[in-house]
Amino acid sequence: MDDFETLYRAMASRDVRFDGRFVVAVTSTGVYCRPSCPSRTPLARNVRFFALSGAAEAAGFRACRRCRPDAAPASPEWRVRGDLVARALRLIADGAVDRDGVAGLARRLSVSERHLHRQLLAEVGAGPQALAVTRRAQVARMLVESSALPMSDVAFAAGYASVRQFNAGMRVAYGCAPSALRRRPADGAGGALTLRLRYREPLPTGPLLAWLAERAVPGVESVRAGRYERTLRLPRGHALVGIGFEPDRPGEALVRLSLADVRDLAAAVERCREILDLDADPATIAADLSADPVLAPLVARAPGLRVPGCADGVEGAARAVLRRHPHALVRLVERYGERFGDRRLFPTPDALARADLGAVGLTGPRADTLRAVAAAVADGALVLDRTADRADTLATLRAIPGIGPSRLAYVARHALGDPDVFPPDPLLRKAVRRLGADPDRWRPWRSYAAGYVHGFAVADRHRP
Repeated sequence: MDDFETLYRAMASRDVRFDGRFVVAVTSTGVYCRPSCPSRTPLARNVRFFALSGAAEAAGFRACRRCRPDAAPASPEWRVRGDLVARALRLIADGAVDRDGVAGLARRLSVSERHLHRQLLAEVGAGPQALAVTRRAQVARMLVESSALPMSDVAFAAGYASVRQFNAGMRVAYGCAPSALRRRPADGAGGALTLRLRYREPLPTGPLLAWLAERAVPGVESVRAGRYERTLRLPRGHALVGIGFEPDRPGEALVRLSLADVRDLAAAVERCREILDLDADPATIAADLSADPVLAPLVARAPGLRVPGCADGVEGAARAVLRRHPHALVRLVERYGERFGDRRLFPTPDALARADLGAVGLTGPRADTLRAVAAAVADGALVLDRTADRADTLATLRAIPGIGPSRLAYVARHALGDPDVFPPDPLLRKAVRRLGADPDRWRPWRSYAAGYVHGFAVADRHRP
């Protein structure tokens, strides 16, 4: 984190751009807030700064009920970094500690529990268990506010061992009983949960939804009337998610979730944020990319461009392998995707590894590549999500015949969430030459720069 004076000035400015980057704890009130909280600026001697909400709660502070620091977008720093601490934070947010304990989290990261605790404490000020406790309270609050579930069901769905532990944990985190947080649930049907996920503006929703619509796999996903819908495969069950944007609610995505198991709420929210790249920091990205006079006008025409993610790693890899064969992808889903209501789930790695790919029109090297990737994911040799070690994952993929630079770049950008990948695409290379640009000048945001250059390339191709 920055020095105290810099953070204090940022807090005093009440600039919403700092929300999620750090939280402000006030010793005289015992409350922690967003930097933009409208409350009176506290005296410097009463202020402490923390990188994460979990660290503030571990130090004995509770969340401000006025500015809701727990609802702010996550810090973009942890979303773009690929080191041990960033990967651990993403796994904790996904519910790994509740499912497998701290020991399971450490095994997933291939480190000892002691080393993991030491690293997290040094960087963010709290260990994995404390961060998981905060995440549990935040999930419980989402369920309290967005559903009509009985409080006992909320307690166990959020990961608490008992209703008593739930009540005590919510009082510590929010300073009140859980029932005090309940508001009239948003209109829903069939047990659906309705949430509002916040993001940093701007976000050009038209291009984002157009990108998703162009690549939508029928049966799994669709874009209709400005709303993106798809099935999700989650740790404990399946889900159907619908995401839309309302003009009168800028900075929020309206999400409706139908979950087979409500304990998957946090994991589903993480998938939604990744698919839409909601934790991006468009102001920082725009400032860095606009430093290049070649790219500056492209950024100015479409500020806030996002790099969409993948709902599932093996799905992302299959898309990379079959990018020029979308019909084969559709047939693959129709033949091997499980039914979920009137839709289908994308096939599992096991199903793809055992599939008769010839039956869907895939033969030769392409089929061998897809089968090898799926088998590696199925047996645990390959992890294809944002919690993976990027270097190890890409090294494993390179060893698979048929995974060349273009497919590697697709997986790195969309499945692993690497912000600094410029695909070796002929269309992009031609556009770079026309612009007289050097992609190395766009580090560490080349994944976003590629989106701007692609827009220029498409417009240039249709220019008379």
